[in-house]
Amino acid sequence: MSYIRHINMLQCASSENNHLTLVCDGLDSMGDHKLIFVGPVGAGKTTAIATLSDHDIISTDAKATDITGQRKATTTVALDYGSLKTGSQKIKLYGAPGQIRFSFMWDVLANELAADTAAVILMLDNTRNAPQRDLAFYVKEFKTLIEDSQLIVAITHTDEKPTPTLAHYHTWLEQLGVSASVLFADARDHEQLLQLLHKALPEVVAAPNVPVTPTSHDAPQSAPAPYQESIKMKDTILNDVMKIRGVTGAILANPMGDILNSSNEDPALEEYLGYIAGMIPAFQSASSFDTARSIHLKSQQGENLTVFIEQEQILGVLSAQRASLRSVKQQVEDLLQWS
Repeated sequence: MSYIRHINMLQCASSENNHLTLVCDGLDSMGDHKLIFVGPVGAGKTTAIATLSDHDIISTDAKATDITGQRKATTTVALDYGSLKTGSQKIKLYGAPGQIRFSFMWDVLANELAADTAAVILMLDNTRNAPQRDLAFYVKEFKTLIEDSQLIVAITHTDEKPTPTLAHYHTWLEQLGVSASVLFADARDHEQLLQLLHKALPEVVAAPNVPVTPTSHDAPQSAPAPYQESIKMKDTILNDVMKIRGVTGAILANPMGDILNSSNEDPALEEYLGYIAGMIPAFQSASSFDTARSIHLKSQQGENLTVFIEQEQILGVLSAQRASLRSVKQQVEDLLQWS
C-alpha cells in the first residue's frame, strides 16, 4: 500500500471536512466512473469541472502571483474535484494543475486518485502561441494513462482565435501516433461539455441535443492549410522576464549571435550568449536530433543560464543559484505562449 493511500485511509477515519471528504470519496464505490482533465494554465479545466458538477467543486485555487497572474487571477496548485450523477451512475471529475511546478500532483492523480480513469480529457487553449507544443507535451506527460484509457482533446477559446483548426489537431495527433477524439468546447457551456462525457462514457452519458463537432473518426481527409507556430519576442519581454523571482539578467539575440536587447551589464556574458546563439542553427542543421527548445547551462559559481530558442530569436535568462530553475523556466515559457 502506498503512503498516499495509507494516509488517505487514516484521514477518512478521522475527519469529515471538505478536503478530506474528497480523499474519502476517492476510496468509495468501485462502480463509480472517473475522468481526469489536464492541460495548460487557462485552458478551462477548473471552469469545465464547475460547469459539470452537481455541487460546488473542491478547488485548490490560489492567487496567481507569478506571470500567470497577467492572464488569470487564480491558478490550481493541487487539484480540482467535482462529480455528477446520471441515473444511478456517478462520475467523478478530477482536474490537474496546469503549471509544471505542480506536476507532483500529476503523479498523484495518474497513479492514485484517477489511475482507473475512463478517459484523459486534454483541454487546450487555442489562443496560445504554440498549441502544438502543448499537445505534444501533455500527450507525452500522460502517455501511460492515455494508453490505459483513451484521449479526448477539447479545444477552447476558438471564438477568440479560430486557428489552428480541428484538421490541424488531427494531423498533429497522427504525427504523434495517437488516436483521439477532438472537439471544440466552451468550458462554460454545459451541453457542449456533455459531448466530452458522452465520448468518454457513451453507455453512461446520453448524447446531448446539440450539434456534434467532428471527431477523429469523421475528421476531414484533406490536408489542412499550412500552420506555422512562430513566436516573435518583443524587446519588452525582457521587462517581464526581469520581474520573475530569482532572475538576475536577460538577453535577447538573433540566431546569428547579434545582441538585440539586454538587461545585463556583463559584456563577456553577452558575447558568450551570442556565441551560443550562432552555434545553435549550425548544430541543428548538421544533426539528426529533434529541434531543441531550450538549453540549460550552469556557471562555476552556481548561476543558471537558460537559453530559449525560437526560429528568429534566442532568449538568455540568467537566474540565481537559489532560484527554482523549474519555476523560472515555466514562467518564461508562459510568457512566450502568451506574448
